[in-house]
Amino acid sequence: MNYNVSLFFKVNKLCGRNRWLDLFGKAGAEWVIIAMLGWFVASVFIDYNSELNNILLRLGTLAVGWVAGWSISILIGKIVNEPRPHVTYPESKLLFQPYMSWKSFPSDHAMSAWLIFFLALMFGLPGMEGLAVLAVWVCWGRVFAGLHYPFDIIGGMALAGFITVVCYNLMLIFF
Repeated sequence: MNYNVSLFFKVNKLCGRNRWLDLFGKAGAEWVIIAMLGWFVASVFIDYNSELNNILLRLGTLAVGWVAGWSISILIGKIVNEPRPHVTYPESKLLFQPYMSWKSFPSDHAMSAWLIFFLALMFGLPGMEGLAVLAVWVCWGRVFAGLHYPFDIIGGMALAGFITVVCYNLMLIFF
């Protein structure tokens, strides 16, 4: 068993042992990403430099970055062709049934969570430190719930970093 699978099982074995930990893990795996999106949007409007052009630029960058990231993630997923852990290892614990089981690498939730944080960092939005904590919660929840291997999370984070660098460089060129 490689390190990725071994680390997955160390985190996943905690699943089902404590009702509160399961609720915490499920919240991170499913719902915290929505809170992060709300936080990003609210921060865009709360920021002191909230002229209409800045608001549209920030929200548009998030939308375009997410679509690009998700598209690249699907392409990488088709190339890598790694199923989720519960498909490969039926003995793993699954906290809930995911919508799709065909793709594990990279994690779309991790990519989305870190993209929200990295763009908030890039734009200097208020409260961005809290978004980092929430992104870690999302990533931990995905492994805990039996949906991703740890390297899937790292792949999603790296993809978010790549998309952010591209967005930053495009903004330097065009704005």
